[in-house]
Order: sequence, then structure tokens, then C-alpha cells
Amino acid sequence: MTKKIILALAPTGGWGKDYHNPVKPEEIAKQVIACAEEGVSLVHLHARNSKGELTTDLSDLTRTIKLINSECSVIIEASTGGLSSFTPQERALPLKIKNIELGSLNMGSLNFLDKVYINTVPDIRYWLQKMVKNRVKPSIEIFDTSNIAISEFFIKEGLIKPQYNFNFIFNYKWGMSFSSSILEYLKSILPKKSIWGAIFGKSEDFSLHIQASLQGATMIRVGFEDSRICNYKEAISNIDLVKAIRAQFKKSGFELASPDEARKLLGIS
Repeated sequence: MTKKIILALAPTGGWGKDYHNPVKPEEIAKQVIACAEEGVSLVHLHARNSKGELTTDLSDLTRTIKLINSECSVIIEASTGGLSSFTPQERALPLKIKNIELGSLNMGSLNFLDKVYINTVPDIRYWLQKMVKNRVKPSIEIFDTSNIAISEFFIKEGLIKPQYNFNFIFNYKWGMSFSSSILEYLKSILPKKSIWGAIFGKSEDFSLHIQASLQGATMIRVGFEDSRICNYKEAISNIDLVKAIRAQFKKSGFELASPDEARKLLGIS
């Protein structure tokens, strides 16, 4: 039986308007809709302004989501992360936007791109409480094994309920490097009733994405936020990335899940 893979898209990087990076709502929505037609079923979005900078002004993010929802039924995941000086309360603002179904949740602090990415345990609790209030299911972002221990702490508190959706983050500077053995260990310490996906920073091809899929990933993410390189060449659009990885999935015996299939796999009611 052919396995279904959720293909997620993170369409906008944090470097501004250079290198064809879509930053305006119309630009982002146009690419997301085109990528949905190619098999993307989940889109990961930050609140950014017209320069591509993180912002607490939700106007552009709200418009982007409205434009996407008018044309396709992809799952919308709002980020509570990104390197910034925002307060925990400001980082939680996107969770209140209508039609948000998932919220990315970083489960610990770390050195990240030569800065300290601060995600304290009290802040994580606050974001989880906001997700519960807004009926947003957490996408649990794992940068090292201690993050899984923190996740289990909140599972015991009842703030994270099954099914548990984990994402392993690999190959960002100073972060966890990918290897098959590390992935197998991470899988082995997940709580019961968990599924997992994989995200790769600065990838030049899709070999690791396919390797993670073969080792049991339910979700794989591509997009300009993670890497704009497509098989060692600069992509002009997120669509280039999606078409290329879709071809690789097909060669490896995978099919892309539709948005409704993805909701079922992710336990979204």
C-alpha cells in the first residue's frame, strides 16, 4: 500500500525581499495556492511585514490567510517562533486569527544562527494555554532530546493532548545535525500516540527529506524559510521546490496527502 506523506510549505524566509522571497500577502498567497495545486496540504506562516520582517501587526498575515482560504483548503499553521525581541504575549498573537488549525511550538532554548533562541518553560506553558483557548493544535518543534522531555512534562500537565505531532528540526546552524541513527533514537523516545515530521535547514537537495520519509516521517517541509536551493540550483519560486520534491516522492513510492487526508493524519477535528 502506498504511503501518504504530508507535504508542508514554509514559503517566506527571514532575509527580506531578496532572491525572489515572497513577502507581500498577494505574493505569498499566489505561491501557496499554486503549491497546493501541486500537492502541498499544510502551510507554515509567520506574521511578517512588507519587508519580510517579523511583526506584531497581524494585518498582512490575516490578509494572506484570507486570500489562501478563498482559493484552497490547505491547513494553516501559525508560528509562535522566529528570532525576535518580542514578548511571549506578542509571539502568541497569530494564534487568535480565524482559521488557524496548527501552531508551531518550540520546546526549548538553544543557540541558533549565532543568537540565543529563547523559549523558556514558563513561556511554552503560556503559548500552550493560548492554543488550548483558541482550539489550535500544537506542532511540537524538537531541536534536541531535552525538548522531548519538556514535551512529556506538559503532556503530564494535560496541556498537550494526543495525538502528539512532533517535528524534528535538523541542520540549522548550531542545531541538531541529521543522521539516520539520531533519527532512530529520537523516534524511540517519543511518547505513545505520536507521529513525527522532519524539517531541514539549508538543504541543497532532497536526499535527507526522502531518507526521513523512508524512516517513517508523516510530514516533510520545504520552502524558502528553510532553503531556497533546489537540487543545487537557486529556486525562483517555492513552486520549484514543491515540484522537485514531489517527483522525488513519486520515485520513492510515496503519494502526497490531500488537505483532508492530512487533517486526519494530524488528528485535527
